[in-house]
Amino acid sequence: MSTRLTDVTITTARLISFSDGVFAIAVTLLVFNLKVPAIPVADAHRLLPGLISAMIPHFVTYILTFLLVAVYWVFHHRVLNMVTHIDSPFIWMNIWYLLSISFIPFPSALIAAYPREISSFIFYVSSMISVGIISMIMVGYAAYNRRLIGKDMPLAIVKYYFFRQSTSFFVFLTAIPLAFYELRWAQYYLFVTFPLHWITRKYFRKQAKAGD
Repeated sequence: MSTRLTDVTITTARLISFSDGVFAIAVTLLVFNLKVPAIPVADAHRLLPGLISAMIPHFVTYILTFLLVAVYWVFHHRVLNMVTHIDSPFIWMNIWYLLSISFIPFPSALIAAYPREISSFIFYVSSMISVGIISMIMVGYAAYNRRLIGKDMPLAIVKYYFFRQSTSFFVFLTAIPLAFYELRWAQYYLFVTFPLHWITRKYFRKQAKAGD
């Protein structure tokens, strides 16, 4: 009996391994956006403090983006641990997810180079929004009629993963109009994502205990 190409399966472990490699490269590329100032050694004492201060937007962007990518990695890892098997559409969703992740170093470099430009901020936020949209699609696809998840998987966990990504989506989306009012506030507003994730986790844990 001949085997069709669509019958060839990719294990969850192999998908995780490939995805982890892409994440590792993405976070490594982020640090290359931090360039050591090129100044004469004789002028270092006089010029270096000011140049380091001027790089603060780069440092803030690096920290923010690294943490966001870390959040996306944790989410991705948990989703792949949640599914019992994968199919071709889910594999391609994962590929598009990794495409969005691997692209992040570019908007990160752009916003660090032009921190006072609204266009660079919107481009950065839009890149994060695309990751969030694909994240929610992956969860929704896997959980619909328990297509890829086991029967013993509590739906509360699935709802938590979906809602957690939707909070990030909300923050990034609302940051765009805020940027037109005050760009600096919008940039620091993105850090609200992390306490919102913490609040979401606490809420769902409380709901899970109440349901026991």
